[in-house]
Amino acid sequence: MPRKKSKLATAPTAAKRKQLATTQVQFKKLESRLAALDKEYAALQAATGQLAAGLLGGAASRVKASAAAKASGRSSKAKPGRKPGVQVGKKVAAAKAKPGRKPKVQVVTKRGRPAANKPPRQTVESVVIALLKANKKPMAFPEIMATIQKRKLIKTKSANFANVLRRTISTSRAIKRVSRGTYRA
Repeated sequence: MPRKKSKLATAPTAAKRKQLATTQVQFKKLESRLAALDKEYAALQAATGQLAAGLLGGAASRVKASAAAKASGRSSKAKPGRKPGVQVGKKVAAAKAKPGRKPKVQVVTKRGRPAANKPPRQTVESVVIALLKANKKPMAFPEIMATIQKRKLIKTKSANFANVLRRTISTSRAIKRVSRGTYRA
């Protein structure tokens, strides 16, 4: 029985050589196009960085400049009472925020002083605890809800504040459940 010739041993035909040549030409064109696109991408990245620096109002560059001035021993040209790199009446992000986190924002009033000292906001939980302690005996949920709404103890934009109140009461460690729907502090 005669042996079959393997396909590897045979020489490429003229058609295969022509196809190989055209493929190599196409490959070279694609490589040159890739190099051009890489250059274009690098230029776009540089332009985007400059645009971002311009949109920040130069706040980041001012912060960097003031840090560089402190490092070199020079003083920055900031008015007394103001922190360098902070614009009046604007929200300014911290210079170095941790990656993946929102930057802390500082609001500065006209004279560079921190915003007015307001009393800390009361949480729903603290209001309910104060209400239950003032009552000195267990209260039912509808009673708690009615008292909060009547006295306007909590300012809310919630469409269904009853759900918020139920969730707060059920998750609080300071509010104890006496019986179904009745709670004490």
